[in-house]
Formats: sequence, structure tokens, C-alpha cells
Amino acid sequence: MTTSNVHPFPAIKPGHRLVPAKIESGATSTLIYIECPTWCTEDHLGEPVRAVEDVMHRGDTANLYAPTFGYGAYPVQMHAWVECDPVATDPQFRAAHISVSDAGGNDGSHLTPAMADKLADDMVSMASQLRTLARTARLHNAAGDSDPSMDEALRRIRGGVA
Repeated sequence: MTTSNVHPFPAIKPGHRLVPAKIESGATSTLIYIECPTWCTEDHLGEPVRAVEDVMHRGDTANLYAPTFGYGAYPVQMHAWVECDPVATDPQFRAAHISVSDAGGNDGSHLTPAMADKLADDMVSMASQLRTLARTARLHNAAGDSDPSMDEALRRIRGGVA
């Protein structure tokens, strides 16, 4: 046996692991092994791609749902996850970045980590503003339909109910 055909296994980059991925083209299916970031939760076997350059890495999704009591309205949804495209021509897409999208499946926004930090700060500020709006609505609803000095007159007119 000759050892000239034996090649050492390449070192895996820190923060990565070797995982199987399925490439399917027509009736042909090929199993390959790729370096995958440790944060990636994409099922590279269960969701085959047509070519190795189509492999994307995506992490778990953070979700925000704004419920509604409205008629026929759809709740507002926002989703964010870490992703990278290892063969993208744009280095920002090749690097790990945060994608943010709505439920409509639109392309959404792609954020650098610094941009995501700024968005998170803005969301904290909006959360504070949302609490102020809730407090305003709550106070308005608790006030009833008259000022307190008119309660007694209303009680008499309405038969004991203010």
C-alpha cells in the first residue's frame, strides 16, 4: 500500500464543526461534508440544495408577535436570526449577520452586529413608549364618560349607575 494518496484531514476552523449536507440535482443525490458554524441550526441533510454553493447557514429564530383583537386583521410579526452565505460575493453576506423579516416573507433587512445592537436599543425605547401608550389608554378607559363631579348626576339619571 502506498501512502502517496493519503491526505491529512484538514483542520476545522474554531467555532465550526463538520456536518453532512445533501446536494440534489435531478435524480442524483450526493452526500458531502461541510464546515458549519456551531450556531447554525439548519438541517443540511433534511433540506437539500441543488449545488454546494447554495448552502446557507442559519441559526435559531427570535420571534415577536403583536396580538390583535381586531376583525380579520393579521397580527404583526417580526423574526430575526443569524445567517451567513459562505460563497457570497459581498463580504457582508459572507460574514455572520442578522436577518430581520416580517411574516410576509419579504427579503427584510440584513444587519451587521452593530446595526442589530442599535435596533435592539430602539426596540427597548419603543417598549417604553408602548407602555406609555398602554397607560394612556388604560387611564382613558378607567375615566368613564364624564368627569368625577358629574358622577352623582349621572347616577340619578341612569338609575343608580354612573
